[in-house]
Amino acid sequence: MTIDFSTRLESGVNEVFPDVIMQKCVFHAIQLLTRGLKKEFTKKKKEHLLDHIEEWKMLRRRTLSLEKNERVVDMTPFKFDDVELAWHIYSQLRKCLSSKEPRQIEQQCQSFFSSSHFNKWKGKHVFMSKYNDIFSKKKLKYSAKGIKYIVPKIYKAFRAAIRDLRKELEETKSHFNKVKYLVLMNPINMKSNHRKKLRKYLKEFPWLRPYRQLLVKFYYQFRLTPEKRSPLTFLSRLITDTSHPRLRSAVQTLLDNEESVFRFQRFSELFPKLKPSKSIKVVNESCNKLVNKLYQTQCGMRTIKNIRMRISHRLKCPIIISPPLLEKIN
Repeated sequence: MTIDFSTRLESGVNEVFPDVIMQKCVFHAIQLLTRGLKKEFTKKKKEHLLDHIEEWKMLRRRTLSLEKNERVVDMTPFKFDDVELAWHIYSQLRKCLSSKEPRQIEQQCQSFFSSSHFNKWKGKHVFMSKYNDIFSKKKLKYSAKGIKYIVPKIYKAFRAAIRDLRKELEETKSHFNKVKYLVLMNPINMKSNHRKKLRKYLKEFPWLRPYRQLLVKFYYQFRLTPEKRSPLTFLSRLITDTSHPRLRSAVQTLLDNEESVFRFQRFSELFPKLKPSKSIKVVNESCNKLVNKLYQTQCGMRTIKNIRMRISHRLKCPIIISPPLLEKIN
């Protein structure tokens, strides 16, 4: 009998057919792992991208509060190195702009812009473009009159630079939503354009590569003979201390049910007179859909006679009602 990973269904089968040879559905085995990986990827997206984007927004709010002379309560260091570097750049800018002499401000700014610390900053090109526009397009000069217009525009140039860096991350986030489905795709179903896109995205998200490699190996096991197949213990490498609980549960379930998942590979040994069929590997989903519809509309199914009549009519096959259900109804 071929079933999915429902423990209730398995216990019911064992009760009614105690000697049956059970095969766990291959489709549900793959689905179990890919759903766990989807949860893991959503978690990783938050760690790598969403939290990063939020830190850029937090930096912007902090700078605005400081310029308005508001009290900033949270001054904890930033988690991401590029945001922390941008914060140090801003702090240095504030020191340069705190002087009262316009010429001194100009000299300190020019000295800071040529420093190695500033040149390491990824946002320097956007900042310097906006900074130069203050004097070329706006025609402002470092003077007692012009300094009150220059300082706010320098701060604005800094925020333009960090906004540009944040937008890069937001574009990367949209790419990630596309790549996760390619990472989960069965290699057999992939076309040349899928492979080309996947190679491109894995360069952008190199930390996804180990997941893809292990998943491809997992898919490959279903095409091998029992002698050549590897034990599923390699799936344990998907798990870390911070892995999503759904992924942990999926891997553990597959390890516990490995023998019954791959039992179809020994079908010809167990039943040499029978011809192998797809239904041995995969549960009939159309049948499951009918059962679910019957479950949702239980009207008129209050007696054993009605249950037998309605279910057998819809499924077009004989049915067996388990003893515990009979006791419950009686």
